[in-house]
Amino acid sequence: MGPLAVRRAGADLDLGPPKRRVLVVRLLLEEGRAVSIDRLCEDLWAGRPPSGAVASLQANVSRIRSVLEPRRLPHGKAGLLVRESRGYALRVPRESLDTVQFEHGVRQAAHALARGRVRDARREVERALTLWRGTPLEDARDYPFATRYAAQMEAAWGAAEELHICTLVHDAAPQLAVTAAEALTARQPLREVAWSLLMCALYLTGRHADALARFEQLRAYLSSELGLLPGPRIRGLQEAILRHDFAFIKRMAQPGFALGHDQPELHVGFTPEAHGEARPAADVAPAAVGPPGPDPLTAQSEPNDRLERPAMARPAQLPADSAFFTGRQAELDLLHDLLPDAERGGTAPSITVIGGVPGVGKTTLALHFAHQVSDRFPDGQLFVDLNGFGADGPAMDPEEALHGFLTALGVSLVSLPSARGARTALLRTLLARLRVLIVLDNARDENQVRPLLPAAPGCMAIVTSRNQLHGLVTMEGVQALNLDVPPVSEGREVLTRRLGAIRVRDEPQAVEEIISSCARLPLALAIAAARATLHPGFSLRSLADEMRATKSSLDAWSGTDDTADVRTVFSWSYQALTPPAARLFRLLALHPGPDVSTAAAASLAGLLPSTTRRLLTELTRTRMINETRVGRFVFHDLLKTYARELTQQHETNELRDEASRRMYNHYLHTASAGDPRLGHDVHNITEPSDPVTPERFVGLDEMMRWYCTEERVLQACLRQEAETGLDSYACQLAWPLYSYLTTQGRSFEAIAVLSVALAAAERGADSAEQSRLHRAMAASLGRMHQHEEAFQHLDTAEALVRAQDVERARVHLEFAALPHNAGQDYAALLRSLEALRLAEQSQDRLLEAESCNAVGWSLTLLGRHLEALPYCRRSVECFRPLDVPQHEAYAWASLGHVRHHLRDYEAAVDCYRTALDLMTETGDAYTAVGTLLRLGDTHLHAGDRETARAVWQRARQLVAGRPEAPPSRISSGG
Repeated sequence: MGPLAVRRAGADLDLGPPKRRVLVVRLLLEEGRAVSIDRLCEDLWAGRPPSGAVASLQANVSRIRSVLEPRRLPHGKAGLLVRESRGYALRVPRESLDTVQFEHGVRQAAHALARGRVRDARREVERALTLWRGTPLEDARDYPFATRYAAQMEAAWGAAEELHICTLVHDAAPQLAVTAAEALTARQPLREVAWSLLMCALYLTGRHADALARFEQLRAYLSSELGLLPGPRIRGLQEAILRHDFAFIKRMAQPGFALGHDQPELHVGFTPEAHGEARPAADVAPAAVGPPGPDPLTAQSEPNDRLERPAMARPAQLPADSAFFTGRQAELDLLHDLLPDAERGGTAPSITVIGGVPGVGKTTLALHFAHQVSDRFPDGQLFVDLNGFGADGPAMDPEEALHGFLTALGVSLVSLPSARGARTALLRTLLARLRVLIVLDNARDENQVRPLLPAAPGCMAIVTSRNQLHGLVTMEGVQALNLDVPPVSEGREVLTRRLGAIRVRDEPQAVEEIISSCARLPLALAIAAARATLHPGFSLRSLADEMRATKSSLDAWSGTDDTADVRTVFSWSYQALTPPAARLFRLLALHPGPDVSTAAAASLAGLLPSTTRRLLTELTRTRMINETRVGRFVFHDLLKTYARELTQQHETNELRDEASRRMYNHYLHTASAGDPRLGHDVHNITEPSDPVTPERFVGLDEMMRWYCTEERVLQACLRQEAETGLDSYACQLAWPLYSYLTTQGRSFEAIAVLSVALAAAERGADSAEQSRLHRAMAASLGRMHQHEEAFQHLDTAEALVRAQDVERARVHLEFAALPHNAGQDYAALLRSLEALRLAEQSQDRLLEAESCNAVGWSLTLLGRHLEALPYCRRSVECFRPLDVPQHEAYAWASLGHVRHHLRDYEAAVDCYRTALDLMTETGDAYTAVGTLLRLGDTHLHAGDRETARAVWQRARQLVAGRPEAPPSRISSGG
């Protein structure tokens, strides 16, 4: 559990050179089982044993024996490092191994904690953790055989640390638990149990906000690194912290509950069998199965043999593996699972296509895996760069690749067929009786690849391509492995391996910025690292600053070698596009992101959606963009920078402006189509021009789904419009976005949207628009209980529209709608009555309906329920034909409140339920909370306690996790 240490009677023994230490580690991992000589040679020389490997192995064994058993007579029988028929075994007492001691200590601690002996448990687990002395299997960490074992040890250490944290919590040492959990989550950030224990410990030390912040930190990490959400247990813990459920939080710190099983049993064994893995097949001598085949020399002379069989060569064409390869464990595991397996049977070969954006590391992964498994293919490895995308001329003809493969397998030029079909048939004939690994790198399309694929089991082919090669996946059943950019942690490890741990450790912030600027693209990281290596006097901070300064271009990733120049590598894919697809690629750079729909791309390009779909398919197939969800497309950050450069080169300012306006019109008209149903007027929006195709919704549910999907895009468009001086667009788009955010109870974000629009309106000197925005600001601030600031906005709004009756009426309604004390209820009534007078005068039916609701609400707050009743009824009747379900819901809720106070509980329940149906239809969960609370009150007053409790529970579920308190009353809208 660290560097190898061998002791006898307390004294350290010197085993000698590193190779001997690795040999001892390899044998100790087997816990007394014998390992074959062939396997030891393969493992000690990382799959490439030299010709004298066996002799060297035997010499090292002899030297180790002399250290371990110095009193053994020459040629005497060994007692520790013994020779068996199957190989060598190291027989030492199990209890002398630190891994066994560690496992025993952790189990003892777990059982002690389960029996309530907290102090004993803490002492045992801390004693076990002291055995951990650094990197597991440190002497063999660069050897492939040690990787799996080291990962198992790291997992066992994490489990033990979690148990340790549990003991600290229960031993009244929560601050120590916080420190230990912080260290564990930093080292192993994917352990949700560790995050749960950290949150529990923080809560128990009184740091409630920090506990919730850690949950958000985990959620952001999982989303960015894996595209996942936290699991149900830790989400439940977050909710418990929000409601201060101390019993649940304490229970989460129990080892059985925290670790996800009833008994505190920890699996910390390190042998392959302990993890359900089979022992390597090379350790078992192969047995002959079936009758022997014909002698190859005899077979060649038989008169019926029509093919002159060549004497088989063993090709080894793989280029060198990368010395800096790191990570990609999930992808490597998947490729290992696809290896041919005689035990599974089957008649098809194993073929995998590795795809991904340019520079993501497809070839590097394929070659690393190929070197890892080369010993599984005793008949050789074939490799060819098909030059599908590159600067070295056109893509390679499959006939040329076939020529190279066949001659590598020993076919003479005289026997080489001339026709492609005959060459393919000959290749498959030869491969049918061989176990060969084939790597087809940088393929252009399916037609280039098909003639080179094996047809019988036993062989494996790995294809890398920027194209998706749909045909192979569809027709041949080929497995597809889509390679994404690696997580930040792997990017950091890449820089560590290339630059050294000290340099990376000394400038951690600069390293993070470099990784971010490179958008985690392996090629970009390699170029940045090479620049730092070639200029050791440059600080990483200066390189990070340079990248940030040139973020709008790819200059920081340019070079003299085409294969190490990001712009050039991207250009090979761009040049393969059809002209319409290339134009769409350029124009998509104008979109603010984070993703774009087919409909929006069509409006941006001024094309029909059907045409745009075909072009997006071409861009996706060539990996210039990615389709992350059905119909949603994203750029890699550096590819978007490349597209922006091309847009500046190929599109005039006028064409760029026209495309941007089409995009803004698309979002504005789509969002505004449903905005009135959310309760706000659409101001000064003209019909879109022909190239713009807004989306249309069938029902409110479809509209709300669109808003949910596009809200980040809408906010990005709003900011971009304001930054580029399109103030009228910014003001117009703010309204539907504000309406949506308000129905979701997200007033803080709504205020941010309104602030951008208000600044734009002030630049345009539009007093009416400024007044409307000030009113909306006041409403949002009121929902957040910032009443003083809200009244200031209303005073400003009123001063801006003294001569405009409709706007004055809406200002009056907002004054009346803000929360106030009993002494101001009468003033609110006067404001509402004045709004109603102005609405009747202007014959604005929507304003009249809202004003009636406000008057009725103000009257019922004053206890004048009978007077309020006709106003509330009139409001409901006015709203019905207007198709504004959000405001109609408010009116029904007000009527329910009046009915309740008139003790007409049955009618009140009907009104509240109608209001809730409309709120559900519009997704207005925020207002629904207050309505549910009042409905529960009505059921209670009617004598139905059970129903009241159920309704209140539903309100509690709705409000859980929301940043704002539920409304204290029903808003009058506006």
